[in-house]
Amino acid sequence: MAPEFQFSRFRLSLPLTSLACAALLAVASCGKPGEAGPAPQGPSGAATPPPVAQTPAQSEPAVAPAPAAEPAEQESVDGPPPVTLEPALLDFGILPPGASREGVVKLVNTGSKELEILTVQPSCKCTTTDDLSGKKIPVGGFVELKATMKAQSAPGKKTAEVKVLIDGYSQVLPVQLKQEVSLPIRVSPSYLNVVSGQPQSGRTVIESIDKKPFRICAVGGKRPNLIGFDPEKDEPRSQYLLDWDFNRDFQPGEAKRYWLIETDREDCPLVDIFVRHESTVVLPRGVVATEYRHTFGRLEQGTSHEFLIDLTKLNADERIVAAASSSSLAKVELVDAKPEGDIMHVTLRVVPTADALGLAWIPFSVYTSAGRQADHAIWGQYVPKGHVGCFGR
Repeated sequence: MAPEFQFSRFRLSLPLTSLACAALLAVASCGKPGEAGPAPQGPSGAATPPPVAQTPAQSEPAVAPAPAAEPAEQESVDGPPPVTLEPALLDFGILPPGASREGVVKLVNTGSKELEILTVQPSCKCTTTDDLSGKKIPVGGFVELKATMKAQSAPGKKTAEVKVLIDGYSQVLPVQLKQEVSLPIRVSPSYLNVVSGQPQSGRTVIESIDKKPFRICAVGGKRPNLIGFDPEKDEPRSQYLLDWDFNRDFQPGEAKRYWLIETDREDCPLVDIFVRHESTVVLPRGVVATEYRHTFGRLEQGTSHEFLIDLTKLNADERIVAAASSSSLAKVELVDAKPEGDIMHVTLRVVPTADALGLAWIPFSVYTSAGRQADHAIWGQYVPKGHVGCFGR
């Protein structure tokens, strides 16, 4: 309704805003600013009653409504984004130790509006991805996420996850990854769990991934206990069942971290089984290694082998100053040390003595400028120059 005001002989009937009403009332009262003027009077001198709101005439134009306020920014949805993964699981298959492989998964927008990727975060340092921050996924379209997964040094199965955060959704989108690390000859299970309270005997499957027949020459430097196989009569197979007994196959106090299997495969002369036991636990002395499996494989006499270890938990100004072996079969030399973020990449060289032959377990230590050290071991087999097949020592 538009308010109607009467002033003596004039009548004003207009739709007014509150600001305009206030201005007109001030003019009508003829008062000074801040003062109230006399009340309007009619012809008889009597005070005019308060104005009464009336319906505006049909000929008067309608006033456009005030513009609506901008809608508030959409709040985050408490749930996962409308995205499907193709494939649902990124399987890298079987990788050799230390190798890397790349895979691709499509992020498909199944919703009704365009989606924006805020960030992509792998769950471990073994996985790297494209930077998709700010990428838009159109309705019905997709964005490819490329991920590279590096195999650990120790054989076994490994899983990882890449978390994708979509704008407007509180829950992350998990992309699952998996791989298996194995030599050409696979051991299953890949370890012996012989800690206190666990079975001290069992059976292990040893098989070639490519299904080619091979021979098992020795296990731990001894004749293997193979179930249902006589090496004197039977032809080589692609799969064997090994019977093991911790108390029989390991001398008291002599268990090493890895149990070594020798084969006649040129591409895989040694296979290792991790021995999980109280005597094989590594106790870091402040400087921590990312991995503890180091091997030079099969090495001919008169040759050396360089290998890499990664150390963490070093102080900002702490340097690697030396390396030394505690074995009479080989020496370990420091070649180089380069920092990368919080990781120190240390390159070492193992040099066997002239008369070293057979399986070798070489304990060594890496020393820092702060007087700290990291204890490790590297293993392998020394054979005469040109030797192939089983060596048996």
